[in-house]
Amino acid sequence: MNESLFDANVSVLKACMPDIAQQALAVSMEGFPVEIISTKSGVPSARITTPESGKPVLLHSAYDPVREAKRWAEGLDISEPTNVVVLGIGLGYHLLTLLTLHESNLRYLILIETDARILRLALSAVDLRRILSRKGTVCMVGEAPAAIPELIGEKRADFILHNCRILEHEPSVRCYTNYYRSARESIIDALTYDEINLRTTFENHGRNQFNIFMNLPAIFHGCEPNDCKGLMEGYPAVVSAAGPSLDKNVAQLRDLEDQALLIIVDTAQKTFRRHGITPHVIVTADPTPLNFSHFEEIDQLGNAFLAFHPEVNRQITQKYTGHSFMLPLFDGESEFLHYLFDAEQTGCIPRAMNVGHIAFNLARHLGCAPIVLAGFDLAFPREGGRTHAADAALSRRLDAMQADGTVGIGGKEGKAPEESGRMMLVPGYYENMVPTTVPFSQYIKALERTVEECPFEVIDATEGGAAFAGTLRMPMHQALRQTLKTGGVAARLDALRRGKRTKELQSVLERMEHGRQVLAKGRRLCDRMNAMLREWKRMISQQPIDRREAEGCWQAFDKIWLEMVGDPLFDAFLGSSPQYLYFRRQRTEKMQDQTGNAYLLCLFNKYTFIIGEMTALLDHFLHCVDLSMMSLKTSIPR
Repeated sequence: MNESLFDANVSVLKACMPDIAQQALAVSMEGFPVEIISTKSGVPSARITTPESGKPVLLHSAYDPVREAKRWAEGLDISEPTNVVVLGIGLGYHLLTLLTLHESNLRYLILIETDARILRLALSAVDLRRILSRKGTVCMVGEAPAAIPELIGEKRADFILHNCRILEHEPSVRCYTNYYRSARESIIDALTYDEINLRTTFENHGRNQFNIFMNLPAIFHGCEPNDCKGLMEGYPAVVSAAGPSLDKNVAQLRDLEDQALLIIVDTAQKTFRRHGITPHVIVTADPTPLNFSHFEEIDQLGNAFLAFHPEVNRQITQKYTGHSFMLPLFDGESEFLHYLFDAEQTGCIPRAMNVGHIAFNLARHLGCAPIVLAGFDLAFPREGGRTHAADAALSRRLDAMQADGTVGIGGKEGKAPEESGRMMLVPGYYENMVPTTVPFSQYIKALERTVEECPFEVIDATEGGAAFAGTLRMPMHQALRQTLKTGGVAARLDALRRGKRTKELQSVLERMEHGRQVLAKGRRLCDRMNAMLREWKRMISQQPIDRREAEGCWQAFDKIWLEMVGDPLFDAFLGSSPQYLYFRRQRTEKMQDQTGNAYLLCLFNKYTFIIGEMTALLDHFLHCVDLSMMSLKTSIPR
């Protein structure tokens, strides 16, 4: 191989990816089963043998690697700006032709290679400086598949915004099938998670942040996570979701008495009430109005703590304004709450994708061990049945799964329409395969990751649904017999009620007023930008515009935009509400031509929508701040 070429490639790597350069320099080729091949076209190829392949595999054509790579790249449809992940770098021929044919539409290019020895081969065989020095190229070598999404980091947002293709270098995959299969699954899981969260963010259009504003009296009035951290050390917890299997064993939870903390999700309330069982904590998190249906028929919560995520639907906390035992579940992700309250003093409980997982995180925060799961199905019986426990407000009929994976779900008047769709199969509680939805499959994996972090035993006593890796599965009666020991839970909770700290209202109101002034300034700047857009429209319709003049118009406009969003309180008070506008701002737009008129028209069309929406958003949140401050002043004695 060519050592001078290796040195040239490594020199570029040292400048842009020094860690990868160090890997290439440090790796030993001793004992690596590789055969370098001189191809008929004159460029080198290589044949390697791995334990997985079991026989020699050509990394590239033995005749013409460049032509082979060109055919591969020509077969790719990358006609729009796209992020690309390539699994397997081989000797790099396919990477160079990918760049040559599709460079104008390539955004981030993530190169993933499992074996540093192959990286060294590539750097010694092919001049890769053009691709290595390209802004947006990222190389990962030998990273654990599960760690790859985290290493991609913030670039994943661009993957959702501008699409993402995962491309395989087929010979590399044959050599290291398990690694690249795991890497692909890990990336797809992360992007699915991102897409679900992003879709939720886009759909809420200010709803979640509005809920936080309207929940402020309950947040201010409640206990804080730090007040109860480790409160239940020495006691087990039963955490109950509302899966259909809950109907099998809920009656057994009457035996808890004072020996374990009982935490239930909002969806399970009616099931527990029908059996005469009073929970210690009710957890609620869903920000949608539909979540209120779990509380519609429940006038009093008794001595139970209402543990609520600050974004929960505001009707719930407003219904129980007289309830004395509130526990807001700060998660550290709201810059607005971080600004209003001292995050170090309040403490945090990790956010999660669903209310059952949040309830589990609360039990862990309280110091409970072991934790017993009930009603955590997150999957459905193949033969059909119910989506939830029978008494749950959203419980619906579930038809048997068809041969093609389709499952029909009955409607619920005023709450959910009748629907059907294809489900996927996951390992079941009883070592069978059971159907579930894509979001539920993500919930399962997320909870499994949390369970893996726990230094104590997690017992799954659901007796149905999906299996959770890392848990100990056993029937509920056995789990209770094994974990229940002594009383004392009620006394610990009473101590929490008595020890609640008071907060200073005046400082909160002053900070709210400061944030209001920032939003009001943003609203005035929107008026200025709207005036500029009207002037652009006049210019476009009346005269040819020099490209330099058009760019000057944009620079003046962008300066005002950056002034508006530059104050950290602007985003803190709006939360995730303007994210869909920020994403729209980042999207690449196509112009009709390269003239100044086309340039300005493209920006006019884009920002007429963005500034119009931002103006409405600011009007809405200025009103929210006023309502929230009034509510704080009137509901809490100063």
